[in-house]
Amino acid sequence: MGCSVGSVAGSLCHRLVPAYCSGGGRWVPRVRAAQSVQPAAPPLHRLIWEVWMPFVRSIVTQWQPRNCDPMVDFLDSWVHIIPVWILDNILDQLIFPKLQKEVENWNPLTDTVPIHSWIHPWLPLMQARLEPLYSPIRSKLSSALQKWHPSDSSAKLILQPWKDVFTPGSWEAFMVKNIVPKLGMCLGELVINPHQQHMDAFYWVIDWEGMISVSSLVGLLEKHFFPKWLQVLCSWLSNSPNYEEITKWYLGWKSMFSDQVLAHPSVKDKFNEALDIMNRAVSSNVGAYMQPGARENIAYLTHTERRKDFQYEAMQERREAENMAQRGIGVAASSVPMNFKDLIETKAEEHNIVFMPVIGKRHEGKQLYTFGRIVIYIDRGVVFVQGEKTWVPTSLQSLIDMAK
Repeated sequence: MGCSVGSVAGSLCHRLVPAYCSGGGRWVPRVRAAQSVQPAAPPLHRLIWEVWMPFVRSIVTQWQPRNCDPMVDFLDSWVHIIPVWILDNILDQLIFPKLQKEVENWNPLTDTVPIHSWIHPWLPLMQARLEPLYSPIRSKLSSALQKWHPSDSSAKLILQPWKDVFTPGSWEAFMVKNIVPKLGMCLGELVINPHQQHMDAFYWVIDWEGMISVSSLVGLLEKHFFPKWLQVLCSWLSNSPNYEEITKWYLGWKSMFSDQVLAHPSVKDKFNEALDIMNRAVSSNVGAYMQPGARENIAYLTHTERRKDFQYEAMQERREAENMAQRGIGVAASSVPMNFKDLIETKAEEHNIVFMPVIGKRHEGKQLYTFGRIVIYIDRGVVFVQGEKTWVPTSLQSLIDMAK
């Protein structure tokens, strides 16, 4: 295919130039016109239409759409030479019908060549022209997934190239209909067993992060994972457990999730609930035998985990401040770039909270501020709130909630 297209293009160039030049710039046809064109068209355009186009039609008639590269390369080489209206005619009247018919014949269960390999190369040239093909492609993929099980990773390989091609709404709807229910069934069958944990089903589900939305994944975890995970924790704590093993178990499961999932409020609440359950367990056993150091270890775990949450939220808030500064929101181009204090001030204004420095008051050299009725200071992008005995780090959102 590549040789035939190239040779035709080369020989045709030799025929076009003398045909155009023999009339001193006027078109003098040496090849019988296949179709007519408007007389007002520039001579070169008429020449291309009546001499070049018949050859292109002949080539496309013989062309196999699954062998897309030679045809794409051929049109790419001519795209800056031929007029737009001729290119439109080729794409709309010649190329698209061939692709459409090939999509109709495509069977995702039996065809070994992935469909994206012969559709996506057309995206730069055809762009939105390809959209009518996407609905039948999704329909065929949906049918092919009816008997699919998440243990089969080939589905992800087939679908992944389409994630940024389908519109976000179409992609999410497709995932919710065809993938999320299967992942829910799989996660529902997962058995939480601290002494002999089989992780395959969990890995099959979590592997779809990035393909399904975070909200869909968190919804699956809330419904099919966390209830039984917390139930196992409660049962374990009621049977004179080894708290070091429980701590490792808690941290091990937490390490299975990405930062993005862990930052979701619902997931954060579930892991904090687990910490609360552990703290209640060690506090309620006063007078009974308790593994030495258990209370201190669980208290330390709780403090460490919650400080990590504060640090992550503070990092996200610093990024938000930097992004706001780059966009110049509320800041003139000539003014000082927005920092974390500026972000706090902006949030205070949004929520009608008074934010101002406490004159002459500092803590370890840091300026103290009032945020509503709360006294705070800022250190390296982290907000510290004055407690009864010490200063406690907190997130900006938590600060706003406390001040309301």
